[in-house]
Order: sequence, then structure tokens, then C-alpha cells
Amino acid sequence: MERKKVYLLFSGGLDSIIAAKLLKDLGFEVIGVHITSPFFQKNLEDLKNLAKELGINLELIEAGDDYLEMLKNPVYGYGKNINPCIDCKAYMLRKIKELAKDNIIATGEVLGQRPMSQHLDAFRKIEKLSGLNKKVLRPLSAKLLPQTVYEEEGIIKKEELLDLKGRSRKRYPEILEKLKINLENLPTPAGGCLLTEPIYAKKVKDLMEHDELTWENVKLLKIGRHFRIGDCKLIIGRNREENRFLREHKKGEDYVLWTPSVPGPTALLRCKKTPESSFLKIAAGIVARYSDAKDRPSVEVAVEKNDKLIDRLTVKPNFNTEEFSIR
Repeated sequence: MERKKVYLLFSGGLDSIIAAKLLKDLGFEVIGVHITSPFFQKNLEDLKNLAKELGINLELIEAGDDYLEMLKNPVYGYGKNINPCIDCKAYMLRKIKELAKDNIIATGEVLGQRPMSQHLDAFRKIEKLSGLNKKVLRPLSAKLLPQTVYEEEGIIKKEELLDLKGRSRKRYPEILEKLKINLENLPTPAGGCLLTEPIYAKKVKDLMEHDELTWENVKLLKIGRHFRIGDCKLIIGRNREENRFLREHKKGEDYVLWTPSVPGPTALLRCKKTPESSFLKIAAGIVARYSDAKDRPSVEVAVEKNDKLIDRLTVKPNFNTEEFSIR
């Protein structure tokens, strides 16, 4: 069967750019597939412009609740923090498989570039977990890898592909010149995987430990300072924009805390059940600590629920935040 379409896992990084241009120059119709989620920091407009500049189509797929279920218990475990690299790549390839049908599936992976997910054994695990045994083309390292079904069927020739290995990029200028890729004309989407960052990973782990791992809660992780008070989560805005964001993302059972008499932060308190009065006082004390009245003996903190003022607490600013802080 002639397969002229290639569905390429497309991050927007240099390797996927090279893979896209190489395959396009070989006569394939390239469809870049990008998986979106709050964990992957990509400017989607830049990504779309990049695909347009390369002359490839782009499909965006949003990671679903099944990604969060995988994150809780990955088959092949985590990296240094809470990054399930092998399971994550397999998840992405399963999503591509749903689109690609019988067409070619490819990635921009380079053999030996990443210690956890880009070695030969990891490639085998990824293919097994995604149900794509011998069906993932890695054009940047294909000459060094076992044959895929695409090479066996004569759809693509191994000698047309590359033999990159390891983290060195000494050969990249030559490859870019040969493929006529001008990086100055290409927008570069910024960012990487937040699950590899230690502080962020602790916040995700906290959500897991309290059975609160939902996309709604994940979207709040990059906002403000985070605290755990019993089974309640307190998020304190660091600036006007974050204060506004927290108000806009409150739910019906959430509490909003703020200092009515002095400039200070807005805070969101999210609890599984009605919080103990002591929890509200601790939360109010932490809010007061980050207000402009933190040097006063007491500060008034307003407590709202469902856009209604339900209490005014006069508290001492709580400087002992270390035991509650998630970081």
C-alpha cells in the first residue's frame, strides 16, 4: 500500500523541524501533530506560524483525562521529578495513531539524546505501550535503528534518512544548510515540560496525594503561591493579574479572601468540605502576611463565598508559612 502521508509528532523544536523538512523534501505530505496541555509550555500561535513556514499541516490534540490517569501511575515510572517520559511519549503516539490510520507515524527523536526516553530499549517500550511495534519512523536516527515496516515495505529508503546520535549538535549547521532551513525566518515556540521542574512537580504531587488531580486544578498551578491547610488548598495571588485570574476561576464552594482596608493579595481557598474555623484563620493570617499591613499587629481579612461577604476576620499576620507552603 502506498502511504504518502506522514503524521509527525511535532513539538516545534529543532529536531521536529528537521524531521518535517526532511520528510517533506522526500515527497511526503507531512501533518504535524501537537499534543496540548498545561504541562507543555508552547505558544500555539507561534507553532501554527512555524508549521505554515515549513509548508506542513498542523493538528492540535488536547490531552484528556486519560493523560492524568496515566500520570498517576505510569507503567515505566518517572524521571528525576514527576515526568513519565516513556509513558508520555507512548500516550502521544496513541493519539497520533487514531488520526493516522494506515499512514506513516514519525517523531523527531534522536537516539541517545535523552537518557530516559531516547535510547533503543526506551524506543521499544514506547512502541509496545503505544501498540506501534516497528511502526514509528525516527528519520533523524533511522540509519542506526532497526527497520520499520515502512522501510520493509519499500515506502521509504533508509539511505535517505539520517544517522544522528547523542546530544551533540555539531552536524546540525550542515544538515540545516542542506535542507535549506533558515532558522532566522522560523518562529521558535518556547517552553518545555513543566513536570521536569522540581517546584512545579511538588505541586502536582500534592494534587495527587489529595486526590485533586484535575485539569481545572492543574491550570492553577502556575498562578500564585500555594499552601496546604489540612484538606484545603490556598492559592495567593502575587500581582493584580493573578488576583483577577483567581477570582475568575473560583467555583461555587470556593472561598475568596482579601484585605479590604489595605492593599494586598486576593486568595482562593478550595476545600473538599466545609473548612474548620481554624483553617480559615490560618488562611487569613497567610493572606495578611502578604499584604501591605504585614508589619501591623492585626489585619482585617474579608471572606467571600458565592460573591457574598460571609465574614471579616481580624488576624495576626502569619509569618510561619513554611509548614503550609507547597514548594
